[in-house]
Amino acid sequence: MKQQIPAGQEAIGHIVAFYDRGSLHLGLVSAFEAPNYRVLLPDEHIVIVNASRIILWSMDSYDLHIATLADFTMHVNAQGLPEIMIDAEGLNLIDIANNMHLGDDYQIFALLMHLKANPQRYLQKHDLYFQRSPESEAGYLQEIEKQEARRLYLEDVLEVAKHPNSCVEPVFRATLLHDLRLLLQNERIDDLAKILKNAGNINPASLREALGDTLALSDPPLLDSGLPIAFLNVELNDSLLRPKPAVNPVTAFCIDDEDSRDFDDAISLEGMTDGYLLGIHVSNLADYIDRNHALFAEAKARVSSLYLPSGLVAMLPPKYSERLFSLRAGEDKPVLSLFARFDLNFNMLESHFKTGYIRVSHNYCYREVDKARHDEAWQPLFRIANDFFAQRGIAEKNDDQRYAYKLTAEGKDLRFKQIDLYSPARKMIEELMIFYNRQLADFALNHQIPVLFRNIKQFFDEEKQWQNSTAYLDTSAGHHPGIGAEAYLHCSSPIRRFVDLLNQMQVVEYLRRGSYAFSDRELELYIPPIEKRLLLLRETAQRSERYWMLRFIEQKMLHSPLEGKLKGVINGKCRVELQPWRKQILLALDAIPQEDVFNFVAYDIDWDKMLLKADLIC
Repeated sequence: MKQQIPAGQEAIGHIVAFYDRGSLHLGLVSAFEAPNYRVLLPDEHIVIVNASRIILWSMDSYDLHIATLADFTMHVNAQGLPEIMIDAEGLNLIDIANNMHLGDDYQIFALLMHLKANPQRYLQKHDLYFQRSPESEAGYLQEIEKQEARRLYLEDVLEVAKHPNSCVEPVFRATLLHDLRLLLQNERIDDLAKILKNAGNINPASLREALGDTLALSDPPLLDSGLPIAFLNVELNDSLLRPKPAVNPVTAFCIDDEDSRDFDDAISLEGMTDGYLLGIHVSNLADYIDRNHALFAEAKARVSSLYLPSGLVAMLPPKYSERLFSLRAGEDKPVLSLFARFDLNFNMLESHFKTGYIRVSHNYCYREVDKARHDEAWQPLFRIANDFFAQRGIAEKNDDQRYAYKLTAEGKDLRFKQIDLYSPARKMIEELMIFYNRQLADFALNHQIPVLFRNIKQFFDEEKQWQNSTAYLDTSAGHHPGIGAEAYLHCSSPIRRFVDLLNQMQVVEYLRRGSYAFSDRELELYIPPIEKRLLLLRETAQRSERYWMLRFIEQKMLHSPLEGKLKGVINGKCRVELQPWRKQILLALDAIPQEDVFNFVAYDIDWDKMLLKADLIC
């Protein structure tokens, strides 16, 4: 049997099967109007159908009457079909009917309806049908279940988008916020984007803020970035690996900023008859989590803590970063320690890494230590740190680089905090952490431990004068001119940086078992997503600082003289470094300044373009 397809006027009176808006219909051809057919439906409506949309024609013609369709459908539904067997190569509908010895219209239409009604059993590719294997059938049913769950999810999204302040179930909220973050990072989630558009062009950043994925102080550049803020993973409360009880902990102390909330490094110095024993201790997260723990996945996704004027976006939840993992006064904590022994003349004799415990005696701030720096108890530590700096052969910072300015929002009030980069205590801690990271880089090289090194790529002009440099991660060590080391890595802040956590886990696994937590190839695969996320973090920090700098000017400096340093001109707008804070903004001026350093008065802010409107002061 071969299906005969009637043409033109000969098609009138034939039953056809066709798709309209995704649904299969039966109809009766009532007229031909080239190149289309008028088709009568069971509900007496007439539709215009192109021949290309018709997938099956009846062999016989029938009376042009609405009852014909009802009678035909009744006969089709009454058909009992024998077992259907389809060759692995696939068959078209008529060949299947021939193999089953089906001869009339009712049987062939019944076969079509059966095949279409059971897509879990029969796969159609173009004009051929294939019989699914049990595995394929199970996979299809799972996909249908997944699609139905997604449909219901999008219905709920539409309701939440229309009523964002309504009560939202936690698991649904976590899923939606995860999708909104990806959407803001330019990932394609077409169905979600369509829902938000249909709900009234809902801004994903505004919706995530309404759902609580925000800081206490709203930060538009942060919200727009899609970076995670709130911790959504319910598995973050999974049980942790438990460190062994502390045995003979070393007494140590921390030195950090006075507003620091997470302490990940501590110092100890023991005077001995023949010299000194310096200990640099870093919170040992490898004693609590492994690569399969949800906290590791969270750190991997976030890559680093982010410090903004509006607040801290931590890499790990506060219950861990500020309490369990933090080296807080009065508590015993597991650490990865570097011990270095010096003689009485402060010559280093030996050093080694060791896992162990410390008992934190005090959490100092830099200001406290600066005031006490001339006390005899602090002198050996300052002497050691100063010697480390001298041995690195790095030039001292210029006086104009002495102070950094940190813009912070305290409630609605914006303030600048001046940070003395020449603070003796700050320089001391900086040198000790550099020493720790350098020593660990050498230790990894000497013991062939795969780690992520922090290398520097330099760019020079034609006269070979240093122009610029950029840092990058690599599993091979490279010269680090800024540190003065042939190998360097980060491992001193595992609470705040994912790379430090990776390196720490590698070294701890080697010290304990002589093996590695990650292969060299696994570490290489981590590099691209880490560097991509670091770039987004830097860009977000710059946009956030620019936004809050404009807010600061709006709050305190409009119509007041300001000093700027011209850094460049972009599309007629000046990129200016504001003095003395050294924060860059875009400036719209009536004329381009003739001098690199100039004065101006700001009179308005264009928030859409994120720039300051100002007049030059002669």
